[in-house]
This record gives sequence, C-alpha cells and structure tokens, in this order.
Amino acid sequence: MEGKKVLVVDDEPFAQNLLKMLYGVLKVECIVVANGKEALEEYQKSANFVHILMDIHMPIMDGYDSTKQIRLHEKAKGLPRCKILGLSGDGDPKTKAACISAGMDDLLVKPLKKEQLQQFL
Repeated sequence: MEGKKVLVVDDEPFAQNLLKMLYGVLKVECIVVANGKEALEEYQKSANFVHILMDIHMPIMDGYDSTKQIRLHEKAKGLPRCKILGLSGDGDPKTKAACISAGMDDLLVKPLKKEQLQQFL
C-alpha cells in the first residue's frame, strides 16, 4: 500500500487522529483537512488521491457541497473520477441516498475499522 495517498476531510480532531492512525497502519499517506472548502482546495492542488473520505456535516462547506464542487472540477479539467466515500455517524438509507445524489460513491458509518478502509485501497 506504500506510495498511496488519501484525503481525509473531517472537522473533529479525534476522528482526524483516528483516521491518520488507521491509514498509518495501512502504510498509506493521509492528508487531513477540516472542512469541505479545504478539501476542494487540496484536491485542486493535487488530484492524485486513491480516495477521499468525506465527512458530510462540517462547518464552512459540508461534504455534499464539497463533493459537488470536486465533481465539477474533475469534469472541467478532464480528470478521472476520484472515489469519494461519505462519512457519517448516521447509516440511514436516506443519508446514503443523499451522498450518492451529491456525487459520492458510498457512505461509511462511524466508527470505522481498518478493514473497511483497506477495501477501498
């Protein structure tokens, strides 16, 4: 898994540290940002991510809007579609449908396990 890079977007420091630790165990470089606006800026700088793990509820710009903006950026630049995985404590089917509608590929429910992340690498 070495050499792979993921973007983690979450406003909670505890979740950020946990995800950095889980990806570290998998030997995957983990770039962490705290909101959707920062995620969009990071993706625009370097679209070279295996996937983006996107919390859906954050200040400044939520995961839904950030995903929509990333998809527009990919289309405008002719970039391949990056896998975006929504992240929430709510596993309701309506939440998953909202994630898919926004352009995410799936919804993962907190708390996450290493094996869940590993399957997307």
